Amino acid sequence: MTAVFVVFSFVFLASGVYAASTIGTNMSTTGTLTVAPAANSTTSVRFQNAAGTNYFFADSTNSRIGIGAAPSTKFEVQGTASASYLMTANSLQVFGVASVAYSRFGIGTTGHSLAAADDVLFVGLVEFNDNAFFDAKASISGNFQTAGRFILGDSGDTGAIDTSDWDISSTGAMTGIGAITSDGVLTVNDRVEFQGTASASYFLTKNTIQVGGAFASVAYSRFGTGETGHSLVAADDILVSGLVEFDDNVFFDAKASMSNNFQTSGRFIASGAASHSFAGDLRVTSSFVLGAASASSQLYVAEFNTSTVGTASYLFAGGGVSASTTGTCFQLKSTNGTWIYMRFPAGATAPLLSTVECR
Repeated sequence: MTAVFVVFSFVFLASGVYAASTIGTNMSTTGTLTVAPAANSTTSVRFQNAAGTNYFFADSTNSRIGIGAAPSTKFEVQGTASASYLMTANSLQVFGVASVAYSRFGIGTTGHSLAAADDVLFVGLVEFNDNAFFDAKASISGNFQTAGRFILGDSGDTGAIDTSDWDISSTGAMTGIGAITSDGVLTVNDRVEFQGTASASYFLTKNTIQVGGAFASVAYSRFGTGETGHSLVAADDILVSGLVEFDDNVFFDAKASMSNNFQTSGRFIASGAASHSFAGDLRVTSSFVLGAASASSQLYVAEFNTSTVGTASYLFAGGGVSASTTGTCFQLKSTNGTWIYMRFPAGATAPLLSTVECR
């Protein structure tokens, strides 16, 4: 038995006789030392220093041991304690003495159904000065600035991510976000927000694309926040609310409808030095005006004008296989509503009017 080099008082048990004893010198034993109080007490055994200050307590009433102060738990140390290893068969409670089923740092209560001893709740800040590995889901519901956002970097860091450090090699489901497939494809089922510039070699989406507006989604793709006026319903239907510029050829493989332009409602303007051609039929369902900005009268369904002072020249040429013999023919209605046909024979002669159709 290790020798005790302090003077202390205790109740000495010998042959059933209880007596107060004081030992002023060293005490040692080669057998078992049993200390049994006459009655249980919260201070059954106390060790003191030379100044008479208690630093070790044995509480036989509650079966507790305390170092530095009277214990309130099974084993309690007041002050700094160290150990080569800390092992516990149950939960770990730090900064609190009330026990719960899960381990925790602080006295907060779980908000995510923690129930096992190896579930850990951190009530205060947590700092990682080396790599952190999450082998399962990670949920982030708040940050330093705005709820629901995840921030990389701080005021001294751009927060850039080096994707060469990413290793996505196996399928990993992420509930509420998406999934990572075996070939490294990240599918996101909810919103991802980038504050700043983001680039990608390809942009692929199975659903609509919403650009330049709030995060409200519609059935069709759109640039802006405008609403369709032509029953767009599919993901590959596109509404552009702002200006559109084409610096190369544009091909319309179906109908094109125009109800407005920069100057006057309902007009289509083709400008530039190059000629404009139509491979198919050109059909005008309203008044046709050529050579002037507007019609001179609503009585005419077609007008051919020119801003040049002097004689205006117009070319009307027949077409088709027999163009050399058919010539130009005009089909007109007479005052009584019957069709008459006007042809131009060879030479400088008067036109011929007849009821024979042009074709």
